[in-house]
Amino acid sequence: MHPWSRLTSFLAAGVVSFAAAVAAAPPVQAAPVTAASLPAMLSVQAEDGAHDYSRDYFPLWIDADRDGCNTRYEVLIAESTTQVTVGAGCSLSGGAWLSPYDAATWTDPADVDIDHMVALAEAWRSGAWAWTTDQRTQYANDLDVDYALVAVTDNVNQAKGDQDPAEWLPPYIPFQCQYVIDWALVKYRWSLSIDPAEEAAVVAMLSGACGDTIVTLPTQQVSTTTPAGGAVTGFPDGITRLAGATRYETAIQVSQRYAPGVPAVYVATGTNFPDALSAAAAAAQVGGPLLLTSPTALPSAVKTEITRLNPARIYLLGGTAAVSSAVATTLATIAPVTRYDGADRYATGLNIVNSTFASAATAMIATGRSFPDALAATGAAGKVDAPVILVDGTRSTVTSDTLSALTRLGVRHVTVAGGTAVVSTGIVTQLQSLGLTVTRYGGSDRYATAALINNAYFPTGSTDTMFLATGTNFPDALAGAALAGRLGAPQYVTAAACAPAPIHDSVAALAPGKTAVLGGTAVVSDIAAMNWECPPGKLFPDPVTPGAFCASTYSGWYGYTTTGTLMRCTTTATDSRLRWRAA
Repeated sequence: MHPWSRLTSFLAAGVVSFAAAVAAAPPVQAAPVTAASLPAMLSVQAEDGAHDYSRDYFPLWIDADRDGCNTRYEVLIAESTTQVTVGAGCSLSGGAWLSPYDAATWTDPADVDIDHMVALAEAWRSGAWAWTTDQRTQYANDLDVDYALVAVTDNVNQAKGDQDPAEWLPPYIPFQCQYVIDWALVKYRWSLSIDPAEEAAVVAMLSGACGDTIVTLPTQQVSTTTPAGGAVTGFPDGITRLAGATRYETAIQVSQRYAPGVPAVYVATGTNFPDALSAAAAAAQVGGPLLLTSPTALPSAVKTEITRLNPARIYLLGGTAAVSSAVATTLATIAPVTRYDGADRYATGLNIVNSTFASAATAMIATGRSFPDALAATGAAGKVDAPVILVDGTRSTVTSDTLSALTRLGVRHVTVAGGTAVVSTGIVTQLQSLGLTVTRYGGSDRYATAALINNAYFPTGSTDTMFLATGTNFPDALAGAALAGRLGAPQYVTAAACAPAPIHDSVAALAPGKTAVLGGTAVVSDIAAMNWECPPGKLFPDPVTPGAFCASTYSGWYGYTTTGTLMRCTTTATDSRLRWRAA
């Protein structure tokens, strides 16, 4: 029974015995319950305000059955009270729509909006921020239950906006009971939480005769126990260092933030970076960690960690030259294995992207010839559910396969990570000529580029967590990038001894309370982890002792004490000897 059918019942009855006049049509066979029992089935939580919302995160109006009519028109056809004639391009004539929100009838489709019963922004704040793009696509185009999408008067829908029942109810009073029932059923179907004020409003409405209404629970689409793929343990305030004796063990330290039962584990060679660069964003999207292996044998500690994770599937990255068949055979004893490979690093990357992302409004493009820019882009990519696509930035255009991937995904915005030396002006011009909006974030070096990307995607106060890895080597940062993307947190790269000025300034502006440092003190010192800025001169490589003599060759050098105090090797007017003194 569609909403207009319910409303017709109301109008025919004059007023309303809700229990008799209203019954939600069951999408599946299930035991009926009373409407009054619905609030207790919903999780009560404060709305999420830490993740910035964009309507682009929910791909709208797809043509799932490819009959030429997208979701909007499917609803209009289904909910018309008269026979609709469907013409070329899914043009409609002869229809009439009875809006349940205000009991108004319309014959021009332009006067009718298709309302998401639970608005996209409300869904985002209630848990959809943690979903995959595919799940958001399904939600935004949910035709499997007749109450998720409703044809209503356009200006009434605009008055509703993204408000919940504590803030807005349909002006047509006889429909208010059914509206709140439908609201609760959508929240149940998608495992979305309700905030305390919303709960109070729903409980108040679903009482008395309205609460006696018999409804059938829909099939839940997202698990409340492992939403969008596996729980991740966050970080405490301060600095948390994730480091092991080897690159493989450091990746394990990152992986152990994931609870068992992950949807997937990604495994890449630890001896080179390209295959894992695209996979880090894919792992963030799917909700699993990225682990490293030697090319010919799976380290025993890595096997133990994957066994603990109990993944539904293992994705092996690169051809047999990168990760041997012997490693694949060992992994297959834990879970089913799918190998992503290609003729080169770019083809492998596109294979990963095309197999993981159903759609994306934004794509990140970075050179596949080096690693820092793509790693810096991964945290931002995770925040907006974007793939990271590697290109040969020395060329003047991207390949036809890359263009096909952008078209298939429905990409409208492209972020280029890196300056013209790593991704050419010709590539930007080519993408712009196709109607894409292209924004380049390229600094004078890898640190400046990382800062520009994170400044753009993570404004002050937008997240309480950041990741920090060395900018001079790749293994530690690879595993961290997957987790950063999953948490929608920025990934920064740094010099070993201290924070380069662009990184220092960006982190200071972001002001996160939690820092996850990837690797030991030899690659990211405690000084760098504390965001102490590199001085403008040469830096002494080891902690210095105040008052101690410096070698004559160190005149004018700077250094830090173990507590982060900046010192300079210099003389004074009264002491001609070179000593470490406060800078």
